[in-house]
This record gives sequence, structure tokens and C-alpha cells, in this order.
Amino acid sequence: MPNRDRLVNILGWGAFAFACTVFFLPVINPDIFWHLSAGRYALEHLRPPSSDFLSWPLAGAEWVDFEWLTQVVYYLLHKAGGFWALLLFKGGLLAATLLVFRAVILLYGRAAALPLALPFCAAAIVTNSDLRPENFTLLFFTVTLYFLERARLRGLPAGWRPAAAVFFFFALWTNLHAGYLYGLALIGLYSAGAFFEEQLPFVYGKGAFARPRAGLRHLGLFFTGLLASLVNPYGWKIYAVIANHQQHIVTLQEHIQEWNTFDLTNAYQWPYVLALAVVLPAFAFFLLRRRHVVYTHFMVLLFFAWASANHARHIPFFILAGLAALLALPWGGLPETGARRRLVLGGGALFLAVTAWFYAGFIWPNYTGRPILFKWGSPGLAGFLKTNRTELAGLKLYNPWGWGGWLGWELGPEYKVFIDGRYLFHDKITEVTGVSGGSRNWKGLIDKYGFDLMLITLDEPKIPRKQKLANGSETIFWRPAYLYYLPRSEWAVVYWDYSVAALVRRRAVPAGWLAAREFRYLRPADTLNLVAPLLAGEIKLSDIKREADHYLKTNTMAWDNSPSADIVSFMGGLDKLCARKGAACRR
Repeated sequence: MPNRDRLVNILGWGAFAFACTVFFLPVINPDIFWHLSAGRYALEHLRPPSSDFLSWPLAGAEWVDFEWLTQVVYYLLHKAGGFWALLLFKGGLLAATLLVFRAVILLYGRAAALPLALPFCAAAIVTNSDLRPENFTLLFFTVTLYFLERARLRGLPAGWRPAAAVFFFFALWTNLHAGYLYGLALIGLYSAGAFFEEQLPFVYGKGAFARPRAGLRHLGLFFTGLLASLVNPYGWKIYAVIANHQQHIVTLQEHIQEWNTFDLTNAYQWPYVLALAVVLPAFAFFLLRRRHVVYTHFMVLLFFAWASANHARHIPFFILAGLAALLALPWGGLPETGARRRLVLGGGALFLAVTAWFYAGFIWPNYTGRPILFKWGSPGLAGFLKTNRTELAGLKLYNPWGWGGWLGWELGPEYKVFIDGRYLFHDKITEVTGVSGGSRNWKGLIDKYGFDLMLITLDEPKIPRKQKLANGSETIFWRPAYLYYLPRSEWAVVYWDYSVAALVRRRAVPAGWLAAREFRYLRPADTLNLVAPLLAGEIKLSDIKREADHYLKTNTMAWDNSPSADIVSFMGGLDKLCARKGAACRR
């Protein structure tokens, strides 16, 4: 191998390793937990779930779990190696995707482009690089693109084997993730492009209508893949799930970022914006100035540019197809001059510098040394609910949307969640996200569903309230919002930490059990409001100490989000305040 080729090869593999650092960021997808629950169910029952077993509002309702095979894989990996195994697995899938994309680039003889293209491609798909069933779709889409491009350049192999391969390929893909539709779309677009190219003499009046051999063969592969999509436990019903997503698309766009249009203020979508700004003008230049166009690429670019502009989750498909079309252009036909070489080298160096800046600023800082990075979950809450399952497990539970998957995984089957991230709850998204508008919205939701156990996150703004103390003075207290829609007369705080609180309806649990566990004074986001009433003699220091001792006995400081250490410090501060001259504390 000549020295130049050896250097290009080394740089290419170095760029591949550099780019793969994108794929091993911590897992932040809250849906992973209900995926694990479904995988556990499938293995325990030796069949995918067909009805909802995780929630109480939809218990027994039909559930077309179109990602069941991925969930089985996830569960087995998690059982074998926990979240580290899942992190390494998703990183491996995405690295394999990049490896196949490298093979696409080499089809065009563009090895010199690898040091630029691979890191850019990885950065551009970072928003879809979390642990999701879509990881399989990215890999399978890239494999489809590779074989379609190889067939375009070298011709489709004869015989029945291509159709058989497509059938088994799409049958597998369908049971892993519904993204097989992107693969079918890609084959359909290649069929249309091949058909048009075969009819160019007829279009320009230079020949008769020709039999579209390549176009028909691609079309046959399309219908083969479509037929294979029915080889799943639910048959045609998987298309009802797709219809459900379309029915609720406005809601999904409003509340789920990946379903929304691309956002210029989102730094992680800047590579996509750059790709649009380069790929489409370059294609237009070769079309208008060089009279060069590959009609399959033309149709693919138009479709995925439109799709990615409408939904950010489609961005990776434009990136993969767009970069392939860009590198397939006949760049070698442009004039070779010394100035052009310097411009290309300078541009490449600048591009590498910007890429390194992007990785250093937006990717590498997210490494934590942990395989997971969650904000929806609390070991303390899980421990409390497990310990008190006899009194609480049968109650109608409210949980925040993002917490449902974790709760079902940690506490099922005893506890049933209210909502999680499955498509079954698309019609409830607006309902549960709209409660932050005020206590009246909360009251309407609570009355509608009759909750008896409320798990609430402590991220609502506080509400000012003027209050007169026993000594006759008045002061303004900033009280947590939950006290207004979950009044103390009806609801009792039985657990809390810095992320979540559990309140139970008083009449729903035994009075003796509640008396031993209720926090009447030491309540979340309200502890500082104890100081003035304590110093005015309205409440006893011993009552607060009793609750603090109970909290410290039942909660460990080692748990994330535990306020135990701060409670110790707070109680020490109350002792000092009560020791001051003039304090009216009652012991």
C-alpha cells in the first residue's frame, strides 16, 4: 500500500474511533424501564404482551407491542450485566451503523473523506443515539442504503436470493422496531428513481417506452418487504399503532422534542442545519451547472429533507442518505488547481477544528462515569413503597408521565401506574401536562380519576400567603403549591425527598398506620416555614424532632436526592434558635 493510502487508512480508522465516542453517552431514556418490563413479561410468559399489565386505568386493554423483540434483548442484557451491558450494546449497534456507513463511502472510492465524514455523521445523529429501539432502525436503514447503492453501481444480483434476503431482513426488522417503514420508503424511492432513469430516452423523445427492469425489481423488493412486515405476533395491527401516532401527532410535537420540527436553538441539531446548507446546494450545483443528477438520490433527498424538517426524529435518515448522495457526486471532475487544493485543505482543517470544538463542548462533557443519568426515579421512594405495599399497592396511584416506566419496573406487578411513555397513553398527555396551570386543573384531574396515592415532583413554583402568628405578628410565607390542591385535611405526606413526595388520601389507609408515618410538620419544600411558628410558640420543637428522627431512621443519606444530611443540620439550627434569649419555643 503506498504511503499516502496507508496514511489515509490510518486517519480513517482514527476518525472512526473518534466518532464512536458519541455513542457511549449515559442512558437518559425514561422509556427503557417499560421496555424492560415488557421484555421480562415476554420471557416469563413465553409470548409478547398483548394487553396492558402495567397500568390501572387501561388494565387489560389491547397493547400491540411492536418492539417486543428489542425488549427481550434489553431484558436479557440487563439481567446479565445491568445498565453497563445496555450502554455497551447500544454503543456497539451505533458503531456498527457507522461502520456500514463507512462501507457506503468506500463504494464511491472516497476513503480520503472518511476523517471528515465519520465524525460529522456521528455528531449529526447524536440526538438519536440514546438507548432506544431506533438504534436497530439506524443500523438496518444504513444496511439497506448500502445494498441499494451497491446494486445501483453494480446491478442487482439475479435469482431468488435477493428477495429471500429482503423478506427475512424486514421480518426481523419489523419485530425490533416500526422504523422498517423508513427502509421500505428508501426501497420505494430507489424503485421510482430507477424507473425514471430507465425512461429518460422516452421522456426526451429519443426512444420508445422501455420495460423498467431495475425499477420493477426494486418494486418487487418493496412489496416483499411489505409482506414480511406482517410476520409478527400482531399481524396487520402494527399499522394501527402507526395510525395512532398520526392521530396524536400534534400532541406529540408539542410535548416530545423528537417529534417536533428541528430547532435552530438546539445545539445538537446544528450539524443537521449545516448538512442541509451543504448537501442541497451541492446537489443543485451539479444538477444545474454540471448537468449531473442521480434520480434516486434526487428523490431520496427531497423525501428525507421534507421528513426531517417536519420531525426531528427523521434527521438521522437525511444525514445518512444526504451524506451518501453528497459523496457520490463526481467531485473528481472539477478543475484541479493549486488554489483549489489549498482551499480544500484549509476548509478541511477548519471543519475538523469545528468538529473537535463541538465534541469538546457538547458531547464529552456529558460523560459521567455512570451508565445511566436519570431524573425520574428515587431509590428512597421505591424502598418506601415496597415496604408499605400492603397498605398502598391497591390504591389508585398518580405518577408523573416520565416516572411511569421506572415505577412499573421497580414496583410491578403489585403497583399499577397511572401513565407511562407507551403509545396507549397518547390521549392523556395533554391532560397530565396541563395540570401545572394551577390548583383548579389539579383538582379536576384528581376528581376525574379518584386518585388515593399521589406521587408528585417538587418542581412547581411556590405561592405567597400572608399568615398571622400566635404572637400577633404577620408574615408572608412562600408555600409549596401541592398544599393547595392536596389540602392537609384530606391528604397526608408519608414520604418525600428532594425529587418526589408521596401523599395518601387519609380515608384510604388505616388511621394507625398513617399516624406512625405522616409528616405533619417536616414536609417537602415547606420546612423553612416552620421557623417563625416555632419561635412564636405555635408548635413544639419536640414534635418536629420526632418527625426528624422518624425520617432519619427510615431514610439513608446514601440515597440520591436524600435530604437526611440537611435535616440533621436544620434541626441543629432550630436548637440554636430556640436557645436564644427571647425565643418562645415550646419544648
